[in-house]
Amino acid sequence: MSSVFSDISHRFRKSNSFEKIIVLNILVYILYIILKLSSSITYINEYFALTHDYIYNPWSLLTYAFIHEGFYELIFMMILIYYSSSSLMNLYGEKIPIRIFFTGIILGGLFFLVFFNQSGTLIGSSAGAYALLFFIFCFMPNKIIKISFIKFEFKYLMFLLFFMDIIRLFANDSPDGGAIAHIGGYLAGFYYYISLYGFGDFKKYFTKTKKTNKKHNSSADFSKQKKIDLILDKISKSGYDNLTKSEKEFLFKAGKK
Repeated sequence: MSSVFSDISHRFRKSNSFEKIIVLNILVYILYIILKLSSSITYINEYFALTHDYIYNPWSLLTYAFIHEGFYELIFMMILIYYSSSSLMNLYGEKIPIRIFFTGIILGGLFFLVFFNQSGTLIGSSAGAYALLFFIFCFMPNKIIKISFIKFEFKYLMFLLFFMDIIRLFANDSPDGGAIAHIGGYLAGFYYYISLYGFGDFKKYFTKTKKTNKKHNSSADFSKQKKIDLILDKISKSGYDNLTKSEKEFLFKAGKK
C-alpha cells in the first residue's frame, strides 16, 4: 500500500502545474460532495466561494475557482483546462499559460464583484479556462479540432461560447454572474495576446484555412517543423522570454497557420 501512495506522490510531483490544478479541483469536488452529504457545505461556500463580502475572505478571489457543484460541470471545465493548457504549453512552456489562467480567474472575480449587483456566490474555474481559450482564439483561430470523426476550426467553438454567454447575459431580467466573470476571462486572454503580439491581423478570424499541395510543400513543411521543434526545445530549457525577436515572430506566424 505504501508503494502505491509513493508512486502516486511521485507522479503528482512530476506532473505539470495544470495537471496539479486539475487534481486539486477533483479533490476539492470530492470534499464538497462529502460535506454536502453531512450538511456542512456552507463552510466551503462561506469561506472559499466569492461573494460581495470578500473583504472578510480576500483569498476567495482565487479559491472560488477550485469549487464546482456539478459533476458534469467539473468534467467539462477540466477538459477545457487540459486542452487549452496543453496547446499553449507546447508553445510557451508553463509560465505564460499559468499567468493567463490566474489573471483570468482574478479578473473574472473582479468583474463579478463590480458588475453583478445582486447577492450570490461565484464558483468554478471557467474564467481562467476562458482566458486560455480566448488567447488561443486570438493566436490561432483556424486551428483544427478533431473529435472522433468530427473536424472543425477552433473559432467556431469560441463563437458558440460567445453566443451562450450573450444568452446568459441578456435572456433574463438580470445578467448571469458566471457570464459576467467570463468577460473578465476573455479580457485577460486578450490582454496577454496583445502584450505579446500587438493587435496583429484580425482578418484571420474570418478567413478559411487554405489547402496546400502536399507534394510541393513536403520538404518545406519538414524544414519548418524542424525549426519549430528547435524553438520549442529552447523554450522548455530557458523559457519563452529568452527567445530572440526573430524566433518569436517565426513561432507567431507558424501558430497562425
